[in-house]
Amino acid sequence: MTTARATCTVVVKPGREDAEPGRHPWIFKGSIARVMGYHAPGDPCAFVTEDGAALGWGYVNTRSLLAGRVVSLDGPVTRRLLHERLGEAVAARTALGLGDGGRLGSHGEERTDCYRLVNSEGDSLPGLIIDRYGTGLVLQFLTAGAERWRQDVIAALTEHLAPTFIFERSDSRTRTDEGLEAARGLLSGALTDPVLVRENGLVYETSPEAGHKTGLYLDQRENRALVGTLARDRRVLNCFAYTGGFSMAAAAGGAENVVSVDASKSACAAAERNLRRNGFPEAAGLVQREDVFRFLRPGRDRYDLVILDPPKFARSQRELDGAERGYREINRLGIDKLAPGGLLLTFSCSQAMSLLRFQQVAQEAVLAAGRRARVLRRLSGGPDHPWMLGHREGEYLKGLLLLVN
Repeated sequence: MTTARATCTVVVKPGREDAEPGRHPWIFKGSIARVMGYHAPGDPCAFVTEDGAALGWGYVNTRSLLAGRVVSLDGPVTRRLLHERLGEAVAARTALGLGDGGRLGSHGEERTDCYRLVNSEGDSLPGLIIDRYGTGLVLQFLTAGAERWRQDVIAALTEHLAPTFIFERSDSRTRTDEGLEAARGLLSGALTDPVLVRENGLVYETSPEAGHKTGLYLDQRENRALVGTLARDRRVLNCFAYTGGFSMAAAAGGAENVVSVDASKSACAAAERNLRRNGFPEAAGLVQREDVFRFLRPGRDRYDLVILDPPKFARSQRELDGAERGYREINRLGIDKLAPGGLLLTFSCSQAMSLLRFQQVAQEAVLAAGRRARVLRRLSGGPDHPWMLGHREGEYLKGLLLLVN
């Protein structure tokens, strides 16, 4: 990567200076007046106002609608800055009790050994995702600028954390929007699939190669732990169960029974294996492969705790109206399955859906079901998924815990 100075200067239109301290770290193409100097996708740059005042430093890719990413407010993006940011991210997780900052797995069994080490803009490294799975790492280089950091990132992680494998899952739509080809494969070490990891003492199997996202929904760790505290003696329904994370937490928390529903054959099989591996054969026997909307039709059992963690319904603002209809319907159906005084744990992972709009949709679903509900808690991703103040899109996961009468 370039280590000394920006190669070009991006002039931001008046009134569009979103990169000022405390504001948004993204510069959209429509906010750029001009780019001075030769620039290729991902080139380091300086962001300035029309009168030349510095707004920040980062990288530019005019092939993308999201053309500028601010990395630093203090000076050019250098190799030293990259290493400092990586070190700060690892130290922040260590402070949370996640790892010890040294070689992965070097100090014996950990209660939790799967979590996010670097969360893109939330750790001031836009486009870079690093997830830990046991003694290995899964990486995503999602932008042209992050792609420039590839070799430096791999070298730094290898030196300081000594992972047994580094696997790449750079296959999201964000990378396509950047004009980059998808990339997936082993970068170093040896990968045995599935990988067994621990979260809050429970053992999960995960597939960095074939699983959703980088293998597990690591952003739900704190919410799975919450389910463990709520589940005792309750009848639990876990919808869109994937590999059974919420189901295992509920079973471990003493649920009367746990029903898990997912449309994916492979996900249901993995959920059964996870539940049996952790000593919950009864819950494993209640895993059902079925479309969730169909399963929730009237005439089936009632539950005391219903979990709705659907896939992303909206990938952009253009898809939001349709997504709202989907969220409204799935929540109405889920509420219909709740016994009086039951709990609904409902989520949206759509970046385009704000918390306020999600709350409004939930309220409409409650009214459509002819019920009343109180919000007991607002939910989000865990502290290993930080987001910058001023960057609402970084808080993509939002949820509500509702008491439904």
